[in-house]
Amino acid sequence: MTKTHTSTYSPKQKPFTFNILDSLKVDVRVTDNPYGIPLDYLFEMAARKNKKRAFLFVSRILGKHIPVQPLTSLLGGALLGIRYMEEVHGAKPANTNEVIEALLSGENAAHVYQCLCSTPFDLPEETLFIGFAETATALGHSVFDLFNNARYIHTTREQIYDLKPGINFEEEHSHATAQACFANRELLEGNAPVVLVDDEITTGKTAVNIIESLHAKYPREQYVVASLLDWRSPEDKQRYKELERRLGISITSVTLLAGEIAVDGDPIEQEKEWHYICPSNPSVPVIHTISLSQYAEFKRIPDLPYISVNSSGEVNRTPFSGMTGRFSGLSSENRDDIDYYTSNIGRILAETRTGGKALCLGTGEFMYLPMKIAAYMGENISYQSTTRSPIHRVYAPGYGVRSGFSFCSADDDAVLNYFYNIEYGQYEDIYVFFERTCDQKCLEPFLEQLKKTGSNNVYCVFVN
Repeated sequence: MTKTHTSTYSPKQKPFTFNILDSLKVDVRVTDNPYGIPLDYLFEMAARKNKKRAFLFVSRILGKHIPVQPLTSLLGGALLGIRYMEEVHGAKPANTNEVIEALLSGENAAHVYQCLCSTPFDLPEETLFIGFAETATALGHSVFDLFNNARYIHTTREQIYDLKPGINFEEEHSHATAQACFANRELLEGNAPVVLVDDEITTGKTAVNIIESLHAKYPREQYVVASLLDWRSPEDKQRYKELERRLGISITSVTLLAGEIAVDGDPIEQEKEWHYICPSNPSVPVIHTISLSQYAEFKRIPDLPYISVNSSGEVNRTPFSGMTGRFSGLSSENRDDIDYYTSNIGRILAETRTGGKALCLGTGEFMYLPMKIAAYMGENISYQSTTRSPIHRVYAPGYGVRSGFSFCSADDDAVLNYFYNIEYGQYEDIYVFFERTCDQKCLEPFLEQLKKTGSNNVYCVFVN
C-alpha cells in the first residue's frame, strides 16, 4: 500500500539549528511541510562568499551544486507543479503519493515521470510560467512540463545584440544582480496568470521586483510565486500584501517547504585553506568533442539566430537553441518535440559511455536540455550544472560544498564560474553540455580544471 504523506510539523515546533563553519548559525523553524519531506533530503547548508547573504541552502534535488539523479530534479519540479494544482486550482491529483515515493526512493522513477508527462494537467486558462536564472531555469521548465495550455520562458543574464528585453529587474542579494526577460509582447500581453518559479525564496524581494517591472508594462490580476523552499518572515509576507493592495493584484505562494529562519553570526570573509583530495600523480582524461548539429533530424524547434555580446564586446554569432524558452518562449505543444530530441540524443550519447559512473554537467543557465538528455543515458548517471555562485569549500561531513573549482566562462572570460562536489575519481566519464560552440582557446580554463577530477574521459557536447 502506498504511504500517505502529510505534514508532521507544527508552527510551535523547536527550530532546527545549522552551524555553518563555526561562524554562522541558522535556525530553521518549519511552518508548512505538506508532503512530510525530510529537511536533509531537500538541502544542506554552506557559506557564500557574499556579504549581502552569507549563507546558502544548497539544494539536494535541484541539480545545481550537488549532483543528483536527473529524474530526481525532474520529479522535484513535477511535485512543485502538483502543489500548484492543489493550492491554486483546488485539484487533488491521484498520483501525488506515487510521485513523492519515486522522488524520495528513486524506485520506479522513470515510469512515474513518463506517466506524468503523458497525462499533463489541463489548465482552465493559458498560464505563463517564468523560471529564474540561473538556478531555476530547469526547475521552471520541469514545472511547466506538467501542464497543457501553458507557456514558458526563463530570465537570463545574457546580453543580446539589437534585442531589447521585455522587462528588466534586480536580484538584489545575488553576486550578479541584473536580470532580464526577453519575452516578446505577444507572450506578455493579456491577463493570463503568471507563475514565477524559483528554487528558494528568502525575502521575496526578487519576486516583488519582477512583478513590479512586469506589471508596469503588462498589468494583470494574478501572480503565483512557486518555490521549493520559502523562508519569508512575517515582514516579508507583509511586503507581498502591500504590493497586492497597491497594484490591485493577487499573489499566491506555493512551496514544498515553508518556514522562518534566524541568522546569527558574521559573513566569512576569507576562505580557509582547502586542498583537493587526489593522488600525487593524478590521471589525465582524454578530451572528446561531440557536435550534436549532425543530428539535426531530431530538431523540430528551430534555433534562434540572436547575436550575443560578452563584457569585452566580443560577439558570438552561433545560434541559441530554440528549446530552452529563453528568448521566444515555449508552449505546451512543444513538449513532445523536446522529448523526442532529448530521448534520441540521450540514447546516442549512451553509446559513448565506457560503462562506469558518469556525470552530465550543464553550464550556467543551460540546464534543462542536458538534464533531460541525461535522463535517457542509462543507469549510474548523475546530473548537475556549473554556476556563477561563489561558495566556501570545506571538506566536512554534512557541509553542502566539499570541493570545487573556479574557471573563466567559455562565453565570457570576465565571468568566473564554478563547479562543485566532484570527488576525485568519482566518475568514469564526464559529459559537459554547451548550448553553443565556442573557440577551443576559450574552453581551456574549464578543461584544465576538469582534468583534475580523475575522470578517464571528458566529453564536450555542443548542442548547436
